[in-house]
Amino acid sequence: MSEQKNKMWDGRFSKPVAKLMEEFNNSLCVDKIFIREDILGSIAWADALFTAGVLTKDECESIKKGLESILKKYENDEINFLDCDEDIHMAVERILGEEIGISAKKLHTGRSRNDQVATDFRLFVKNSLKKTQKIVAEFLQSVFFRAESDKNIIMAGYTHYQQAQPVSMAHYWLSLFFLMKREYEKIENTIKNCDIMPLGSGAIAGCGFSIDRQKLSDALGFSSPTDNSIDGVASRDFVLDSLHNLASIGISLSRYAEDLIVWSTKEFSYVELDDAWSTGSSMMPQKKNPDSLELIRGKTGRLIGNYTRFATTLKGIGLSYFKDLQEDKEPFIDSVNTVEITLSVFANVLNTLKINEKNITKSLDPFLLATDVADYLVKKGLPFRQAHGVVGKMVGFCVENQKAFNSLDVLQLKEFSPLFEDDVKLCFDWNNALKSRDVFGGTGPKSISRQIETAKDFLAKL
Repeated sequence: MSEQKNKMWDGRFSKPVAKLMEEFNNSLCVDKIFIREDILGSIAWADALFTAGVLTKDECESIKKGLESILKKYENDEINFLDCDEDIHMAVERILGEEIGISAKKLHTGRSRNDQVATDFRLFVKNSLKKTQKIVAEFLQSVFFRAESDKNIIMAGYTHYQQAQPVSMAHYWLSLFFLMKREYEKIENTIKNCDIMPLGSGAIAGCGFSIDRQKLSDALGFSSPTDNSIDGVASRDFVLDSLHNLASIGISLSRYAEDLIVWSTKEFSYVELDDAWSTGSSMMPQKKNPDSLELIRGKTGRLIGNYTRFATTLKGIGLSYFKDLQEDKEPFIDSVNTVEITLSVFANVLNTLKINEKNITKSLDPFLLATDVADYLVKKGLPFRQAHGVVGKMVGFCVENQKAFNSLDVLQLKEFSPLFEDDVKLCFDWNNALKSRDVFGGTGPKSISRQIETAKDFLAKL
């Protein structure tokens, strides 16, 4: 085997690794995406080795310039990877040797791929999640736009896919806003969990040279170094947290996508998707399908799968490092990319969504006001359970006699309870129904204004 094709670790071995094993072991196609993090980590490590007296100043500068050159060449698509490059870390080390010669062989002093990989991936995950967080913030702007635009629309609120009570449409959109606000804040916590530096942990027992790990941590933008070298190389809870966070975002979006899919049907016709965010049928010319929303719903399955996939891998691994941990990168990269495009597509759907207010208003069933009538009787002194029973009988009467719930006059209502008076008519007004629920967090107009201000204040801080 030529020197160029020798493995960095093959001194122990008497014969080359089987070709199939090389293919099985190789992760370069996945992990080359964080070459920048690998090179930044190596530059910081070179400085640490110089400070510890392992490298001379000239050697340190040569290594750093060589690493910077490699990154520039990669960005210009001028790097040729070889079959012997089993991962991005080994590839960079090989190429550095070609760039600067023997000094490159000193860079790995005191460092293992175990702590190098863990450091690179923590940096990559942290940087990726910061980008995702920005896209969540952009999505929140789109949700806020819908809430402000639709605040004067009264719609049926649904439970069990049955009309339940009237709500402001802004109240519906704001429920999505505050849910995604929490998702944004969960990303903040996940980033914090990523923000400790394993470099200097070595393979398991720590570095054998006097490396200033706090200074190294500061140079790489971490809040602190890991407290324990075994934990430093073995822990992947930050990956599991990230995959859970990303899956949770997908699940949240999927639920609202489901509502909009239903609302876009001919039977509902509450909303219509813009043509740019819909597709047609290859057979039926009349079709306009909400495929953007269906894909949002569908891709959530792969996000859950990625979490489950790595959780299953991780649960069987002892301490400290095992090759199984190589399987942490692909699910994260897939999940973060999936969530980012999903958020962007959904934001565009919301920005261009047509609201059919006339159909929404037309669909309001007076039975939506049944709870308001029960509350009216409670305010007249009737215990709620009895009031519930009275109104239930009223509903049954209307259904049996095909009467609208708001068509009964006061004399007819008195047959169900003598507590009904002329002021009961106020219960059958949609705006009054909303005003009666003007508690904090409710669907009343003052509450909606308060929620909008809270949302606006949150967006202003992003």
